[in-house]
Amino acid sequence: MRITTLFLLAASLTLPAFALPTFPLTYTDPLASADPADVIGDPNQFDIASLRFASFDAGAKRFTVEILMNYGGGTSLGAFSVGGAFTNLNVGDLFFFSGSNIYAVPLVTRGSLDAGDLYRVTGTQTAQQVLGLGPDQDSNYRPNAPVWANTTRATPIGAGTVTTSTTGGPTNLKVVLSFVANDAFIAGFEGSTFSFASATCGNDLITGTIPGSEIPEPGTWALLGAGLVALGYMRRRAA
Repeated sequence: MRITTLFLLAASLTLPAFALPTFPLTYTDPLASADPADVIGDPNQFDIASLRFASFDAGAKRFTVEILMNYGGGTSLGAFSVGGAFTNLNVGDLFFFSGSNIYAVPLVTRGSLDAGDLYRVTGTQTAQQVLGLGPDQDSNYRPNAPVWANTTRATPIGAGTVTTSTTGGPTNLKVVLSFVANDAFIAGFEGSTFSFASATCGNDLITGTIPGSEIPEPGTWALLGAGLVALGYMRRRAA
């Protein structure tokens, strides 16, 4: 067998194999009582407790994400008001930043974006852009926080669902996202970063980086094995 054939075979074996971290992955967010700078405003309406990548079904290419948070709009994830300039606050989108790609999962249907579905999007909208507030309001929210995805030229990747339940009160929510991904998203998941704002004012924001896998994927072992076979073949020819 020629050396080039061996490497082509190994390369083909690497294509369907993805290096993914071990699930679940849990990211906790500081409570306002521990870090007053964490939540701007009332923690009962904005505080994010944790975001958890609960599981990944390789066969269905389905991710399940659980978010524990307080939200002023209750289990419906509807719009709510805290008065003053903040009379129409909505829940934020979940973002993934992978290289030059931006992916988003909206928690509620908005324009052409369906709740729970995964999209590749062209960019994000900040709290200031969504709310249309000026710089004089900067002390009351996080104006530069990415809160919503651009709806123009958003490319649907896979369908998903959003379910909510209370965990101790009308604003203490467990939000479960279950969405289907494609190969490009899965391949870039390791090392990507995520961001989620509990509301479009950015009053609480959780971010994190997905760690690398601890064990090389099968395709990596295949490529290494092919290289060793090729090395032995070269030595036999030289002898």
